[in-house]
Order: sequence, then structure tokens, then C-alpha cells
Amino acid sequence: MAVTSLRRKLTFGAALCLLLIPGHRPLEQALPYAEAIRTPPEDVEGLRTQTVTVTTDHSQVSYRYPTLGGGHPLTVQARTLMAQRQTAFLERLPQKGTPELHQDVTILAASPRVLGARLTATTSTGRDQDLDSSTLWYDADSDRVLPWTSLFRDEEAIAQAHLALARTLGEGYDMPARRLPGLIGEVALGHPPQAEDAPSPDTASESGPDLADPERAREAARRWAGSPLEDVAFSTDAGLAVRMDPSHVPEAGRVTEVLVPVDPEDTEPLLSELGRKARDAALAGNDTDDLPTSGEPGSPGRTLDCARLKCVALTFDDGPGEHTDDLLDVLAEYDAHATFYVLGSMVTEFPATVERMATEGHELGNHTWKHDDLAEMTGEEVEEDLARTDEAVREVTGSDPPTIRPPYGSLNATVRRSVDRPLILWDVDTMDWQSREAEDISEHALAQTSPGSVVLLHDIHQTSVQAVPAVLAGLHRQGYHFVTVTDVFAGAALEPGEVYTDARPS
Repeated sequence: MAVTSLRRKLTFGAALCLLLIPGHRPLEQALPYAEAIRTPPEDVEGLRTQTVTVTTDHSQVSYRYPTLGGGHPLTVQARTLMAQRQTAFLERLPQKGTPELHQDVTILAASPRVLGARLTATTSTGRDQDLDSSTLWYDADSDRVLPWTSLFRDEEAIAQAHLALARTLGEGYDMPARRLPGLIGEVALGHPPQAEDAPSPDTASESGPDLADPERAREAARRWAGSPLEDVAFSTDAGLAVRMDPSHVPEAGRVTEVLVPVDPEDTEPLLSELGRKARDAALAGNDTDDLPTSGEPGSPGRTLDCARLKCVALTFDDGPGEHTDDLLDVLAEYDAHATFYVLGSMVTEFPATVERMATEGHELGNHTWKHDDLAEMTGEEVEEDLARTDEAVREVTGSDPPTIRPPYGSLNATVRRSVDRPLILWDVDTMDWQSREAEDISEHALAQTSPGSVVLLHDIHQTSVQAVPAVLAGLHRQGYHFVTVTDVFAGAALEPGEVYTDARPS
């Protein structure tokens, strides 16, 4: 889509002169205001989302994120950022009141080549409400999620965008340079952020490093942290719409947000190739039936990066059984994914439950056919037993279990040589097989769990299932997130025949 460009290039000095001249805007002149292109995710063809709300006696948290297929970079990054904010929110809860955190996603650009998402977080405490927002940009060509800086040609272009904002605020809102907020004021006064190893003005190129390089784009995002361009969208006239805090633009009046425009003729020369792709997608109405997904949209898979979070893997042995569906209901209330180490003989007895496990994003592990001690078998017998269970699971879910848990945790050198997958034990044994008291089970789990733990429970015991709501509530209050065994190891390559008990940081 062609956009006419005057390719005007502002200089720091020229912009400063414009801002220092007293302006007298006629009363009948409307304030410059942009109309941002923001599309609700439900209006984007083929895009699915997951929505979760957890209400407790101390808080309410809710979030909605895009599900673009198992392990899709945009899903993982969006969900992880939301999870980090949720943990921070829960760790800072006041002694009184029931504050709320609501996080949502809006689509800024959608095409087969690019996806732009705006993440918002609204925190409410009594009458006080705080809004924070940022954007993510997925480039299908590189299969990477990039920061807002990647929309721009280089850092000089980012500085020019700030100067354009400064000029709009100066001319349209009668804001002199001394009152321009944050980085807008710094750039207008000739003090843009500089890299520590930036070349001198005499030797620097005119444009600086190309921000098409992901690492350079991230470095630039760190330097320009706090810029209003962190919440940038494209406007309906092919320019930019930059959200600013109303308290920073008092001349805008009593409004919930100020969307400051950067005109199309100023925007066009500043954009990178990704920026132009995103702009064209937004102007086309984000109307596409061919999104850059990973596998089937909405398919289960990794949604969190546990290397950056407080994660715990809840595991359930010896099922499925008559209480497993009740357990799945409870897990769903927290968007909690667990790992079920199933017996092949029970899979054939409860196939619908096993299918539900897989459909809802839980992981299935191999726990042998009928709980025999693998350490008492020959290598051939170990292989046959595990293969029989694999086949039962595969017939229901279409895939083999990625890990194995030997019954009783019993194994030897023969077992290790005979398996073709990692052997997963645990670091937190709730003793639910012995206690059969729901309160004791939950208290033990809460006392012993730490980030990266693998917790052992059994879904064949009703008391164990009855303990899970308290376990989920207690760990949720501490800011934990509930993931599968594979996910808790944060994508590490688990070796066949090796034994793993937990993913706690060393």
C-alpha cells in the first residue's frame, strides 16, 4: 500500500525552536487526536484466545491471551509477560481489601506475515485504578517476537518519531519544551538515549545500526524504556497513534487516554520493513484467514517460559480413575496444566478422561501397564511393558508420552539402559498414599514446594483430589504458575535414561 511521503527530516534544533515559540491555538481548533486501529481478538478471523479468571478472598486476577498453537512464540511471550505481572501483583497484596488485576490483549496488526498485539494491565485498588500497556510484534519470516523498536528503521528514526510527538504537543497542545514529559522532552532538548559504546557524532553513520536485527532492537528497547512509543498503534490515516498518560498532557482535558498522532508523511520514512508490513495489515482491517500459527490454532502446548517464572509441576500417578474428571474441573479453574503418569490398563478403562486430559493441555506420562516394579524386570520386559502403555495412550491421544515415571521410583541400570525417554521422579512427596487426610496433604505440598518443584500426588485417591483446591489456592497466592513436567524444565533437553527429580535453580 503506497503512502505519500514528504520525507521531511526534523532536526533537534529545528524542533526545539518550534517548541519555544509561544503558541496560541484558536479556541475553535480541535486538539490533534489520532484514531488508533485496535481490533478485538474475537473480530480477527481464525484467532482464538484463552480467558481465565481466578477469584479468591484476597484478590481477583484475570487474563486473556492469544492461542496460536502449541509453543507459538507470540503466545509464549504474551502469556509469560502476563504471568510475571500477575506474580508481582500477588506478591505485593495489601493486608486489607481485594485488589484486582485484569490483563487483556488487543490486535494491532494481523496478516500471514506479521502479528501485532497490545497487552494491557489494569490494576484496581479501591477507587484507585492504574493502566499499563505495551506492544509485541511477531515477524513470521524470522519466527520471532520483537519489541516496538523493530517497527522503526533505526534509532535515528525513533528519535525523529519523538520529535514529531514533541512538535504535535507543542503546536497542538501549547506545551513548551520545558513541560514535555520524559523522553519526548529529552529528545526535543537534544539528549536522546545513547548506547554506552555509541560512536562519536563525527564517526557515526547518519542512520545508526539497523533495528531489523532482533538483539539490536531489544537493546534499543532497553535504552528507550519508558517511551510512549512502547504503546504505539497505526492510525486510520496511515500514521501513528501514540498513547500518552493524560496526566502528562493536561491540556487534553479529563479523558481516559490521549492518542497523539504522528502524521503519515512523518511516519513513512521512519518505518522498517516490519513496520510497513504491520501498517499495511492494520490498514487492511486485520482481516485475514491465514494467520501465522504453530500447528492447529488453540492446540495445547507450552504457553509459559518457566526460566522467567515461579513454576511448579503437579503430577498425578496411577490413574486415571473415578475421581480424575473432578480433578480436571478444579485444575481448569486456575488454567493449571498438570502431568498424569497413567497406567496403560487404566487408559483402556477411562479413554474419555484420557482424551480430555490431552485436549485441555495436560501432559501424559508413562507409568507402566499395571504398576509392576521395573527394577525386577529384564530389559526386554521393561521395553515390552512401556511399549504396551505407549500404544494405549497413542490410540486415544495420537501421541506417545514424552517421559516415564517408574512405579515406586524404583529403577536400576537395566531400566535406565532399556528406556528411550527421561525418567522423572519428584522432589515433593505429599505422602498422600499414606496420609489420606486432605488437609495434611495440602499442608505438606505448600510447605515443601519451591520454584521448579515436581510434586507427587495420586488422582486415584479421593482425599488427594480433595486436597488439590487448597494446594492450587495456596500456591496461586504465592505467585506460582502450574505447568507440565516438560514445561517446568524450561525447554531443556532431557536425556533418555537420565533421572530428574526437579527443575529448581541450582
